Amino acid sequence: MAFTVPNFNLLCDIWEGPFPTKTRRLADVPCNLAMGRRVQQLFIDPTNILTAPAAPSLLLPAGTDIRDVDCDVVDSDFVEVPAGSGRWYIVLLVDDVAKGFDNEYRIAGIAKISERIDSTAYAGLWWPAPIP
Repeated sequence: MAFTVPNFNLLCDIWEGPFPTKTRRLADVPCNLAMGRRVQQLFIDPTNILTAPAAPSLLLPAGTDIRDVDCDVVDSDFVEVPAGSGRWYIVLLVDDVAKGFDNEYRIAGIAKISERIDSTAYAGLWWPAPIP
């Protein structure tokens, strides 16, 4: 079965780091926050004790400017999904699905930012309660 282009039913904001000097690069980017059949194996810094058997994927239109640490940046991008919700994620990896075909789209592996990950580096990006 061929890949189908996702329905981009949400909007997100893409911020570039490092925190706290982050700046919003893109606002109201169409996206799809997916969990399930698109879940991939995570490769996390071995010094980080965080383990996650599953992580959400952020699906975006082809060519969207979203960056992970392999893009020669100081820090990975941060995303707020949906835009303005206070639901913050850090970008772990970015790649393309169906590269070179008409149904191409971009996928970003993301992880929820919480106090448990790092209580100082990401202060101010913790999720609101109750979760919106």
